[in-house]
Amino acid sequence: MNRKRAAILCFIFFLFFYGITSRTDLQLTDEVAVFASAISLAEQGDLAIDELRWLNDQINIGDTGRDGRLYAKYFPGNIITAAAAYRLASLPSDQPYLWDVPKDLNSAMEAVPLAASNTGARTALKINAVFGALALTMLFLLTLRRFNWKTAVVTVLFVGVCTDWWYQSRGFLSEVGAGALLMTSLYFADLQRPHASGLALGLSLLFRPPNLVAFPVWFRAAWGKRALVSVWGILLGGFGLLFFNWIRFGSVLDFGYQDEGFLPHLADGLYGLLLSPGRSIFLYSPLLTLAIPGVWMFLKKDKALTLAAASTVVLYILMTASWHSWDGGWSWGSRLLTPILPVLGFLSAPVIDFAWGRRSDFAVVLVLALLGFVIQLLALAVNPLEVLVNAVTFGGVEYNETVNSIENSWLALQWRSLRDWQPCILDAYTLRQWFGNCGH
Repeated sequence: MNRKRAAILCFIFFLFFYGITSRTDLQLTDEVAVFASAISLAEQGDLAIDELRWLNDQINIGDTGRDGRLYAKYFPGNIITAAAAYRLASLPSDQPYLWDVPKDLNSAMEAVPLAASNTGARTALKINAVFGALALTMLFLLTLRRFNWKTAVVTVLFVGVCTDWWYQSRGFLSEVGAGALLMTSLYFADLQRPHASGLALGLSLLFRPPNLVAFPVWFRAAWGKRALVSVWGILLGGFGLLFFNWIRFGSVLDFGYQDEGFLPHLADGLYGLLLSPGRSIFLYSPLLTLAIPGVWMFLKKDKALTLAAASTVVLYILMTASWHSWDGGWSWGSRLLTPILPVLGFLSAPVIDFAWGRRSDFAVVLVLALLGFVIQLLALAVNPLEVLVNAVTFGGVEYNETVNSIENSWLALQWRSLRDWQPCILDAYTLRQWFGNCGH
């Protein structure tokens, strides 16, 4: 099988896999605000979300624009792509899409209509399945350039189903699109195509501006080709962000985040992101610990590519650790580090390649992958956010305990929630429909 056909099969497989396990339900307030903005753009041609002022009074989801209307503080990537998907899939005589408002947000509200077409809305909420599959396809092609077929297939399969990338690709947060385009940028950088690499990185900024720290990826290709003019792609994404700010708030520098920003608590953030029982990237994605020795092993093959990828990972972790809400709020897994998960997967490939054919070494790789797979199944079994809300809001567990304690870590809470498990509480809309009699 040639590489092109294999890449197409890879994309189709993960698109289907992530599609059928997608939540297609709005759980986080971030998701609600972005989705409402997308529907406003698709149905009314603007970005205002005045219908969510009651929500903004409780949780900061945006700010008032120059026209006095409410606009979400989030970025345009998911808004534009979801609006396009909604327009393509919406049906004229469809039932509306209803958001079940959590009782802890408003006990008086039950189901709020957010879109005129349920079919269009459910399709729009699956856009991360596309981005998730795209990232893994780029990872497959890049790994195949550097290693053999076995290593490429195993690496992509393990990253795709045994890391937090699976959970994030089932949702609606912007980090997956950012990660897919970052991985695309890395692939084109390895091909020595700086213009394509710069454009992919620039587009990724429309999903997550912090992706700008990945400039070493583009620079690796641009410097080697003496093509620094290819920075136009990155600038295009940056100007797109500034224009988006101007449309909403009348100022190119106003992102709508008000007093939120970076704080000098780097040590706390690093501990939380790397070692805490409730947020460690290596706990939710054990396989990616292989990236640590993988960096040293790959340095011997390509120093420039390794340094570009590794420096991006380090800079991203340092920046995220400095963010005032480094834990990502009430969101499962290592959410804010999601964009670098495919890059870490690529850096893990040298270890997988080395372990292939060595039983004891490959057994370690397999154990790490299986642990991650079990954690992904745990997240699929029941809505993690509902588990957290029940524990913290109604169960007397302190939120800090879910991050820093072992007994009441989010993983422990999720495990205990399975005592009364039944198929209709699966955290995947399509799977619930297949079981039947599960409601919406």
